[in-house]
This record gives sequence, structure tokens and C-alpha cells, in this order.
Amino acid sequence: MNSELSSQPEARAGGQTTRLRWLGHATFLLSSPGGTHVLLDPFNVDLGYPVPELPPIDLVAVSHEHADHNNVGLAPGTPKVVRGISDSGWHPGTVSVGDVTLSMIGGAYHDEAQGRERGRTALMSVEVGGIRLLHLGDLGHRLDTNLLAQCRGHQVLLIPVGGFYTIDGETAAATMDEIGPAITVPIHYRTSRLPGHPTAPLDETGFLVGREVRRLAETEIALRPEDLPARPEVVVPAVPGG
Repeated sequence: MNSELSSQPEARAGGQTTRLRWLGHATFLLSSPGGTHVLLDPFNVDLGYPVPELPPIDLVAVSHEHADHNNVGLAPGTPKVVRGISDSGWHPGTVSVGDVTLSMIGGAYHDEAQGRERGRTALMSVEVGGIRLLHLGDLGHRLDTNLLAQCRGHQVLLIPVGGFYTIDGETAAATMDEIGPAITVPIHYRTSRLPGHPTAPLDETGFLVGREVRRLAETEIALRPEDLPARPEVVVPAVPGG
């Protein structure tokens, strides 16, 4: 089922609202109830998405060291930078900044050949405003038992679906079902801003087939624990820059 939303519902007064803004590709600005700003997997400015106007950033998290995910210079201010991998391997660990706690989860790869083709990627878990959010970076394979155990229990999932560099729509759908989030946001697919990108357009990935889909007219999602849907849904933000 698909539905179009002309505007983002206003959050009710008195609760904690986390705002998640898609900047394009795998990049998100997360703004916590307490005003902490987190930038996830910032893209390189020549990728094709408009360079966003951002508030001073408190924390930048980088899942892996590819140019479309590690442009920490996109972040204004003097943020703390947390990197999920280096040449020596993964860097699992947890850091808290303001009212946000971020954990890097090691053990994932950018391909199905244990990193021999495209290297490693970390998974990023964020606890904020009573919600657990999981960003799967450039995941390139089905999750093993250990990773799946660490991924379950997240209410919001950001998952690559475009294939070629990452898992494709079919694998992403199976992975989403295994994790069991309330809200899933597809990422890392071809849009109007990336006309020559080798990934598939969202509607051609097969990821949305048979799903409850909510398409937004804006790039931002307001998240509150009490407003999470009872039935799992896929939320598709508007493409930044049209």
C-alpha cells in the first residue's frame, strides 16, 4: 500500500521528538530532543546532491572510508568524529555526546567476499529520544547470526537497497524482515540527482513490493516513541533538491 503525505505531521507538545533529515545517498542529519546534531555518513560534495545548510554538528559518524560516506568536512563546527573502520580493521565502540549515544558495530563487509572486493563497513547504532536507530552503512551481504543479534531491537532502520555496490532490494527486504523495525528508510539508490549512478532506482529494486509505504513530501521525518506504527512501514523521504 502506498500513501502520499503532503506535509509532515506536527509533533504533539510535551514529548521527545527526534528529527531525521535525509540529505541524500546514505547521509542523514539527526537532531535530538536535547539539540544534539549528528551527521551520519556525509557524502562528497560532487556526488550530485545539493550541499546542505547545516547547524553546527556535534558528532560525525563514518561507517567506512569511501568518498561518498566519509566527507567529514561537510559538517560545520568542531564535531567529534567517530570512524567505524581503518586499515587495521573495525573499530567497535560506544560514544555519548549530549543526549545521543552512538555505537559502532564491527563485522560487516561491503561485499559478499568478506571484503576482498570493496573492504569492510561498520554498522551504526544510535540511541536517542527513546528510540534505537540503525544505519547499515554500505552492507554488501546477508547478516550472519552474530550481526543479526546485534541489529534486532532497533525501531528505525536505514538500509541500502540499490544493489551494485551494496545489497539489492530483495536482500534488503529479507534483511529488514529479519531485523523487524517499525520504520525502515531505504537509502543508497539512484534518484533524479544521480542519473548515471549504477544503483537501481527505488521503484525498480523490488524492495517496496507488498510493503506498507509512506512517501513524504519533505526530506525530514519526526520520530517519537509513542508514534511508531503498530505495523511495519517503509518511509520514503522526498529526494533532496528534487
